[in-house]
Amino acid sequence: MVKEYFGTYTFPFNWEAVVSGFWVKYPNPYSKHVVSEDVVSRSLSENNVLVTKRLLVKERNFHMPKWAEKYVTFKNVFVIEESYCDVNKKTFTSFTRNFSSNSLMTIIEKCVYTIDPNNPNQTICTKQAHIFSPLLFGSGIEQFALKRFKKNADKASQGLQWILEKFQVNKFKGYC
Repeated sequence: MVKEYFGTYTFPFNWEAVVSGFWVKYPNPYSKHVVSEDVVSRSLSENNVLVTKRLLVKERNFHMPKWAEKYVTFKNVFVIEESYCDVNKKTFTSFTRNFSSNSLMTIIEKCVYTIDPNNPNQTICTKQAHIFSPLLFGSGIEQFALKRFKKNADKASQGLQWILEKFQVNKFKGYC
């Protein structure tokens, strides 16, 4: 059975600033578990959408329940992030998916950043995630992962907001 998460976060920054900040959001004090990020590919589509693939390495910095420790022997999780920046439509969409530890669980996250229709100086991020474990006791793993995801979803947004405030990314307006 798949567990799902849906949430929104409003950034008090315009869309261009938030998208610019997305590219420099690591490191930040809310995402200390992100060990590295590397651009795998970047291209401009025929309809002028910037398509980027990045590899993120995240350290497993949480404690598993005792019963699960014998099944979880990895220290790092490898995540692929694909993003689509459409400057004309003012939408930025990112998809992240772990491609290691899939025998334990898979988490697919989608974030869509759009201009707040009520305030063009703000940006709304709509997040959704699907969590699946193929194991016989996968429901327990999915529930544990959903609880962790909910806790960390706001921290991820707070990390990006910290970057925006700290580095005043709006100075880099126009870098999608």
